[in-house]
Amino acid sequence: MWVALLLICVLGFAAVGYVIWPLSGRTKTTLSLEVEEHVDLLTRKEVALEAIRELEFDHSVGKIEDGDFERFNRILRNRAMRLIERIDLEYGGSQDLGPQAVQLNELVELEISNRRRVKETLPNEGGSRSPEE
Repeated sequence: MWVALLLICVLGFAAVGYVIWPLSGRTKTTLSLEVEEHVDLLTRKEVALEAIRELEFDHSVGKIEDGDFERFNRILRNRAMRLIERIDLEYGGSQDLGPQAVQLNELVELEISNRRRVKETLPNEGGSRSPEE
């Protein structure tokens, strides 16, 4: 009887240990580190593209002078191109893009134009709104 009770306790502790062990979070897996790095790169790319858009808007409304705009624009576009190139090389982006700056510049321009696209509707085409709204 004592042997059976001892065996049940040992198996119970082993089962609890087996369930709790992965929850201890001792080390991160290689896959989760890669995913975190990929998400970080994508986030940094989005921030750079948003900064370019804001810079162009500020320049268009006259908040930034031409010389400053050119300098900051060049810096931000180079940063975005480097990030896009790194994402493509490390995480299987389009294989036909090499590290050539001309192609990357076109990719950055395409990304910026996609973000600027806003569906333009005439004032009376926005749905069934009444004039009071």
